Amino acid sequence: MWRIVTIPVALVLLVAGAILAPTPIPVGVPLMALAIFLLIGSSKFALRSVRRLRRRWRGLDQALTRLETRTAGTIARTFRRSRPHRPG
Repeated sequence: MWRIVTIPVALVLLVAGAILAPTPIPVGVPLMALAIFLLIGSSKFALRSVRRLRRRWRGLDQALTRLETRTAGTIARTFRRSRPHRPG
């Protein structure tokens, strides 16, 4: 039941965040971070997709790593789960 509500809400937040990101007050960036957090926590497909994006785009990886260090508890653990698996 939780996933049925969470995934559509997260997708709406993601789209709203993308629209609001270029505004002078960047309200869209926290909205997109919240949406990614909700999606990672509720969907294995989203988790794999975010891992792939973090591996491909270093800027996104750095931004999410910064979020990991600035937050605590469940939020940090959820973003840490999306770290790309790197050999070595």
